[in-house]
Amino acid sequence: MLNQPCRLKKDSDGNFYVIQNGIRRYLQTYPAAVNDIGVPGTAGFGVGICPSLPSGFMPLAGYTDPTSANYGNYVFEDGSVMCWVPKFYYRIGTGNLFPINWGDIQPASAYANTAAANAAGYALHRAFIDGGVEQTGFFVDKYMVSKVAKGAGWVGASIKNGLPLSTAAAHNPMADLTAAGGVNANYKTLDCAHARDGVAGAVNPASRFFVTSRFIYAALAMLSLAHGLAAKNDNRCAWYDWTGAKNYPKGASNNALRDTDDATVVYLTDGYSNCGKTGSGFPFAKTTHNGQDCGVADLNGLMYEVSLGLTCIATTVPIEGMSRAAACEITWTNHGLANGDYLQLGAITQADWVGAKDKIWSITKTGDNTFTIPFNSAAFGTAYDAGTDPGTMTKGIFYAAKQATAMKSFTAGNTLATDHWGAVGVAARMDVFVPPFVTAGGGVLAQRFGNAFNQVLSEAVTGAGWLLAGLGIPAAVTGLSTGGDNLFGKDYFYQFLLNELCALACGYWGATSTAGTWCLYWSGSRTDSGHNTGWRCACYSWE
Repeated sequence: MLNQPCRLKKDSDGNFYVIQNGIRRYLQTYPAAVNDIGVPGTAGFGVGICPSLPSGFMPLAGYTDPTSANYGNYVFEDGSVMCWVPKFYYRIGTGNLFPINWGDIQPASAYANTAAANAAGYALHRAFIDGGVEQTGFFVDKYMVSKVAKGAGWVGASIKNGLPLSTAAAHNPMADLTAAGGVNANYKTLDCAHARDGVAGAVNPASRFFVTSRFIYAALAMLSLAHGLAAKNDNRCAWYDWTGAKNYPKGASNNALRDTDDATVVYLTDGYSNCGKTGSGFPFAKTTHNGQDCGVADLNGLMYEVSLGLTCIATTVPIEGMSRAAACEITWTNHGLANGDYLQLGAITQADWVGAKDKIWSITKTGDNTFTIPFNSAAFGTAYDAGTDPGTMTKGIFYAAKQATAMKSFTAGNTLATDHWGAVGVAARMDVFVPPFVTAGGGVLAQRFGNAFNQVLSEAVTGAGWLLAGLGIPAAVTGLSTGGDNLFGKDYFYQFLLNELCALACGYWGATSTAGTWCLYWSGSRTDSGHNTGWRCACYSWE
């Protein structure tokens, strides 16, 4: 079905293509077509030629050659190497035209517009909508940021073999950057990103740069999925595994400067714990999203990465009471919950009752002050003592950036209409969405992507399912499990309810199999500082 005989054709612009399954697929030849994402499994797939460079950018030698290590690679004035990822359409297999979970990618040129793509069953990836406008592509740092001089100041730049900055004092502290102002905390990464095109390391209020969004991480993960499935060998996909068991990008994840799944991958130490220098992985192509030297490195392990465009507003209060019943009834005065809402219990220490903590529960409302959870406490010998047990309960609402919001416009606070956190900013710039948290029997926090042969991502081309796929989130709880699936690297989906959520991507150097391109931690907060947490920058081509 996917390997029909093809006849080479040429379009009016002189670009070669073939027709497979009624779909036009362009071939990456030298020089390659401008702004073409390429054909999965072939040279250059996953990056491309930027059609119009913003000021401050220059192409690297070989940027038009799909076989070059610099294909689709550009350098900004501070020395940052960034990859251009052209706009693309995707289709998730459901077992009809494509197998379940198959990811097929088409270039923007395949369809006249998004409506035409949707009619054919293809969706525009959410990463290509910003500020209410369909973008031609995005730039994303090839490496994690490290400290470099810019004039009299310091900025975070994407430099090969750099010492990756962290949001903690112990490990390459971001506080050393001019824009950080001596602060080590997740939220300060936004200011540091806005300083890349500032003067001498100072924040540029009109900056085009931003901390890489959750949408962009999801797009890179989808490209990796499609590339690995289409590859036939490791010639154009160095991390390819013909067995399918470990067919995904590798990285520093085994807590010993190597990959937990591939002993041939090794990193140079950055001098702290078992963290490596960003971009130092060897063989390098095994550490990129497309298995080629031209790709984005270090998305599997090395360090957690702050991920923009996703947050939560949550309320945590002490447990007022818990009953002994087949369906435990909990008291929370004026709880404001509705049937099916999520609740997370924590900090319980009392014997028997500890089985309810550190889990996500779906509630059934029994009154304005009470609700039940499917936790059987009927046979407990001791009643819950709210006066002595420090148990807590948390409810939360999740938000994702509006299509009309420009990622570069997010600011780092929690009080302003431009802020990424806080009720005012969230109301102005984000929409409510409901993630598919596992709650059956009390959903344990540590879930993973994939569940046997179940479909993971939604095939929807619009609506709620499309948004979830654009965030790199499964369509339903049936796409999650505590064991995960090899196709998605068994990557962590660490579900959590937390106020001022600062989502984290990728995993870190000791995360083993839980790290990867799909990895998503819902447990980072705005003010956290982590020795294993850093970031990278992105931008769109518009001024």
